[in-house]
Amino acid sequence: MEHAPAWSRRAVLASLGAAVLAGEGAAAAAPAAPAAPDVDALLASPGFVVAHRGGSRDWPEMSLHAYSSAADLGADALELSLSRTADGVWFGLHDGTLDRTSGTTGFVAAQHTWAEVNAFRISPGATRDPEQPRRPYARLEAVLERWGGRRVLFVDPKAVDARFHGELVTALRRVPSSQDWVVAKAPVATTGWAAAARREGWRSWGFCWARELDADPQLLTRTAASWDLLGLDVGAPDARWAQVRGLGRPVLAHVLATPAQLDRALALGAAGAVASDVAAVLPARPQRSR
Repeated sequence: MEHAPAWSRRAVLASLGAAVLAGEGAAAAAPAAPAAPDVDALLASPGFVVAHRGGSRDWPEMSLHAYSSAADLGADALELSLSRTADGVWFGLHDGTLDRTSGTTGFVAAQHTWAEVNAFRISPGATRDPEQPRRPYARLEAVLERWGGRRVLFVDPKAVDARFHGELVTALRRVPSSQDWVVAKAPVATTGWAAAARREGWRSWGFCWARELDADPQLLTRTAASWDLLGLDVGAPDARWAQVRGLGRPVLAHVLATPAQLDRALALGAAGAVASDVAAVLPARPQRSR
């Protein structure tokens, strides 16, 4: 395989940032993308890459900036975890609080309004470039406006109470042909979200870690049938990979940050990978005609 030309991470990230710096929260033209994303086509593309939180090692996670930058680099799909404010706004947040991403203390998203959340910015402290600008949190509507129907989206309601899942389903339905581009994502034990996905004709991805299977050997026996796709950490032992692949579903490796991890994932038979460092992993994936 040909090696990509040498490039500077800072130069690449800075050039991508210039393209999306203006109008973070406003409607903006999306970068070029497949006209009709399709989960079947994605699964038929060996080595496809899902941008974990938009590229959590590259840009402030789950910001519009991160998603636009990952898409510009060629990410095949985007992953977002969602929280819900007290006034019913869904937005990108992996945790129940803003503490890790904005440096607050005990700021529970569900107990605050969107206006209160939007006063904070996402830190780049966990990225490879901690000196880059902080970014606003992204409302689900803004993500869907840019990427709904333009990229396959892996959507995880995270810590939001299941009684609100109907709101999320309604929001995703508003973009046409959601059954073609939505994948409902959650830990394998969260089978209720998988059931909701199937009622909508969406695919579902249930992920786990080898340590969970060590602690609960029957975990997959109880839950695997609920999921269309499965996920296992890239560092899991070969025997665990053989066990999960033996269930007969496509398996995605998570969470990758290096080309070497991508090589391991593909050697283990992973259909694709969820990558936190998309700027490092994407140039290393196999050449594809798609």
